[in-house]
Amino acid sequence: MKYFYELIKSEDGLPVKSFIHSVDKFEMHWHGEIEIILVLQGTINIRVGNERFLLEENDLILINKNEVHNTSKTKEDNMLLVLQINPEYYSSYYPRFNKMIFNCKSFLYGKEEQKSFDMIRHHLAKIVWELNKKREGYQLIIGAEAHLLAAFLVNNFDHTFIEDEKSVSMNKDIVRLQSIINYINRNMERRITLQEIADNEQLSVYYLSHFIKKNMGMSFQEYLNNIRLDKTVNLLLNSDKTITEISYESGFASTKSLNKLFKDVYDCSPSEYRKAYGNIVYNENKDRNEDSNKKKSRTYLDVDRKAAFKRLFSYLKGLDNEVQDENTFSTTKDVISVDVRNEGVNYKPYWKKLITYSRAVEGLRKGWQNQFEELQNDIGFEYIRFHSIFSDDMMVYNLSEEGHIIYNWSYVDELLDYFKKVNIKPFIELGFMPSEIKSLDETVFWWRANISQPRDIKLWTDLVVEFIKHCINRYGLKEVETWYFEVWNEPDLEYFFWIGGKEAYFKFYEATAWAVKSVSNKLKVGGPSITHQAISDSTWLEDFLIYCNKNDVPLDFVSLHIYSESYSSKEKVQDIMLRAKQGESQQELMAEWREMQRIYFGKDHTYDTLNSANDKINRLLSYNTELHITEWNASSYSRNLIHDTCFMSTFIISNILKSINIVDSIGYWTFTDIMEEAKAGISPFHGGFGLINNNGLKKPSYFAYYFLSKLGEKIIEQNEEYIITKSGEDIQILVYNHTYFDDLFLNGDTSALTNTERYLVYEEKAEREVEININGISGKYKITRYQLNREYGSVFDEWIKMGTPENMTQEELNYLKGKAYPKITVEYLNLDEYYKEKLYIPVHGIELMTLEKKL
Repeated sequence: MKYFYELIKSEDGLPVKSFIHSVDKFEMHWHGEIEIILVLQGTINIRVGNERFLLEENDLILINKNEVHNTSKTKEDNMLLVLQINPEYYSSYYPRFNKMIFNCKSFLYGKEEQKSFDMIRHHLAKIVWELNKKREGYQLIIGAEAHLLAAFLVNNFDHTFIEDEKSVSMNKDIVRLQSIINYINRNMERRITLQEIADNEQLSVYYLSHFIKKNMGMSFQEYLNNIRLDKTVNLLLNSDKTITEISYESGFASTKSLNKLFKDVYDCSPSEYRKAYGNIVYNENKDRNEDSNKKKSRTYLDVDRKAAFKRLFSYLKGLDNEVQDENTFSTTKDVISVDVRNEGVNYKPYWKKLITYSRAVEGLRKGWQNQFEELQNDIGFEYIRFHSIFSDDMMVYNLSEEGHIIYNWSYVDELLDYFKKVNIKPFIELGFMPSEIKSLDETVFWWRANISQPRDIKLWTDLVVEFIKHCINRYGLKEVETWYFEVWNEPDLEYFFWIGGKEAYFKFYEATAWAVKSVSNKLKVGGPSITHQAISDSTWLEDFLIYCNKNDVPLDFVSLHIYSESYSSKEKVQDIMLRAKQGESQQELMAEWREMQRIYFGKDHTYDTLNSANDKINRLLSYNTELHITEWNASSYSRNLIHDTCFMSTFIISNILKSINIVDSIGYWTFTDIMEEAKAGISPFHGGFGLINNNGLKKPSYFAYYFLSKLGEKIIEQNEEYIITKSGEDIQILVYNHTYFDDLFLNGDTSALTNTERYLVYEEKAEREVEININGISGKYKITRYQLNREYGSVFDEWIKMGTPENMTQEELNYLKGKAYPKITVEYLNLDEYYKEKLYIPVHGIELMTLEKKL
């Protein structure tokens, strides 16, 4: 609990500091800044001097500098926007501002009198928006808004002035008040008297009593009761102590005195409060079952943040209802000069190594196959990874009436034959568990993949051996030795994808790996297929590598999953895991998991995770091994609306090019929206993972891979947001303009992301003007330019222009297929040692130029 003189530092030299938080306890403070509080959600109690107020949603109050004020929560969750203004900033040209005391409380006026307060809300929203977007020159815009806000306060709100003598007196009072509060806080748990404090401050009891009342707005006993109650509430919610224990630890003379005061403030008893709001519910005799009594912890992330921010940013519209223009920034200019006579550097186009889809049986569908064949013709991937080769819907494992095992490979053969036909090799995830050999009934996904261990490990290893033998008999040993066999999927997410813990997986992996190697030592087996969080937040990967190295367990490759997001509450994740362990519905928990508040990692998360993984592999393994990312995307949520946007195209290209030479493959999850982890998406653009939507419409992400597939064999030059390659005398130039999520979205706020508006969650960035100078190029060339941006090649943006039709007719689908393609222009030039061109690339845009030598 904090009671302090708050020192505020402005951000980046700005005169203001803005933050969003929740009040969850009693807080008393004061500071030298003017503070404006806007309630975005819920209600709070606030006391300024001797005045006490209840602030409701959309209420606004200005706290003057050095005004002692305290805030406390009500029974409702709350969310506040706080803006603090340093009045010293204006002193050089308007010194009177530093002495002004304003009267600004919106809740004292009716709806018809809110216009002046709406203007303040407008300035607050504008400042938060600019702090969040951080576009070029945002500091100047915020400075201007701060000046406009200060001028508006001066000209539209009643104010008085503090004389210099009074200001000196106030500063002395603040020093004394700080000393008094510190003493009370240190001694609150014992019987403390006003006389004791008076003696400590060398004051009379009478003077001290009036001093506290005058400066704190409450009596000594009221303040003491408040901080004791605050400690009581904290112990009620977060400890297993009895009410009697809590009353004495909080400084109350008896439970009777606690109960009376608690009832007066919260209108219920401490026990009733704990039962209603506690993280854990306990009986007074401590005879409790912790597992069954777990309750959800609530934080400010549990309020309706989407509605709150939507309300705040509605004030970005001017009072004349004209929308503010947020795109008034200049173009950035870059010059790229290269000599193509340079030999260049060889590299592996590893992005063509691996693509993914959801589960094996979906690959037998005609619509799925039609999409995949287009993908292969356009790009040409080498391997494809998928779930559930052994799940029940593939009908592999069967028992006769006599109880004998009968393997049925018909669906497996149909799938693998198809892969051979379209020239792609399988990257086979060995899982999930067939019902006939499961140890538990635990399942995941809509289609109920069993995630338990086998009831007998030999039944599992026999299945693996027979499967591989069958594949060799059908396709030949040399062919199968080029495949990859990955053991299970995300065992770090215990009770979601694996039952039994880390050590049980290690033994399961060991048995499976040796089963694979028992057929042929040249077969490639690996794992552990864990998430990036298990890499960064635990020793999961290190422990696995040490186990394999120490016990000589085969490990031909390490496989990991990387997504750019995490979850806002680790406690919530642990709660869901616990409830899964206790047997709650896997389907309901998975839905809750998918809907959980998300936060995002930084722009370089993929690159940083790869480097971290490589460091662990090199340090802990005594031999070289491959590294494969068998699932990768900006989000692990199959309804994340960003998946359909142009952002994904630059996200893919930026991360793929940055990760050259540090990974063997990155498998984008997934190539199609035809997948059923949850029920199939209804809208054509529901935020599915795919490069292609359910209707076969190619998203901008598809063309990212299409452009990458056209790069040459050698890199001539690569730098931030461009790469130049060559194949023989042909030249390829790929330039892009990538921007990442803004601060609000990074921290879990999705209020600006809607079905029809999906581009307000990114940092502001300028259009790029790039001058290309190619030296050492001569002869006749065909120059092809491909432009991909929101105007050209973004099927989602075309769908918006079309009117967002659902359940589209074939005519409408054909129209979008025709529009959803990058713009192509072609020209033929005779070049004499030099080629120069200017490109203009908008945010989320990509431009590819290919210079093809002709005879």
